[in-house]
Amino acid sequence: MTHLPDTDPLRPRRRTVRHRGLELAVYERGNPKADTLVLVHGITDTHRIWDDVARMLADSFHVVTYDVRGHGRSAKPPRTQDYRLTDLTDDLYAVLDAVSSDRPAHIAGHGWGAFQLWAALGDPRANTRIASGTALCAPDLGRLALALRHPRLPETPWWKLPGLGWLVLGRRLLGWPRVRARLRHGTPPLAPTWITDLLAGARIVHANLVYHLRHPRETHTAVPVQLIVDRADALALPTAADHVRRGADRLWCYRLPADHWLPITEPLLVGEAIANFIDDLRADNAPIEYSPR
Repeated sequence: MTHLPDTDPLRPRRRTVRHRGLELAVYERGNPKADTLVLVHGITDTHRIWDDVARMLADSFHVVTYDVRGHGRSAKPPRTQDYRLTDLTDDLYAVLDAVSSDRPAHIAGHGWGAFQLWAALGDPRANTRIASGTALCAPDLGRLALALRHPRLPETPWWKLPGLGWLVLGRRLLGWPRVRARLRHGTPPLAPTWITDLLAGARIVHANLVYHLRHPRETHTAVPVQLIVDRADALALPTAADHVRRGADRLWCYRLPADHWLPITEPLLVGEAIANFIDDLRADNAPIEYSPR
């Protein structure tokens, strides 16, 4: 439900992607011939949470954001079962096919957008459609579920676990980063669609959280992944990091002393992290050239 002021002089180009009878609101910045970077928002937010990051990266990438089903200007299915991760993953691939049909795209997801990214990485299509992934503030949901089943966890009271303490929960419920965004921009941090965004977020959680915690899937990906977590997120749980590493051939993990809403509170840091990661991958994959003597 975060809303940032519409002060961008170069407004994104809006288009509609139709998938299985649903319309998804898609927004593009930058040169369509450049490498495509798709940014996926989390629950109760809209594509606008990525505005600052998208503006920073539009000079180097074809930056694409979109409203996840139920949010913003995208279609809003009335049934909870229409918000399963499998449906959200298919939506993401539909967007990829529309904005980058001829080559793989880079993807970054925040919060539940990162859960969608991990689900997409576990899909067989990822090998040819996704060039890299950056997950902000969320590990793979199935791997997290396996970590929560670890026998070491019951020995520690839940309120003492990093990421689940009273202080952390209070900060997130009160939404201090969103308050700071309001003070910085001088506008209410609520999108016009905040009521339906909240409803969609509740449906996504209801359709997925308990099911995936009870029936975790051990997916695996060969796509290079960068995982960025804040000091309060679930990767801090004991053994979670080990479970996440088992699901990716190439994984880079970073922990930042920052808030959960990194795209709002630390857009420069997030933009640089994504761009540097992609640049490093390009350098690793570049052919070696020998100069004649």
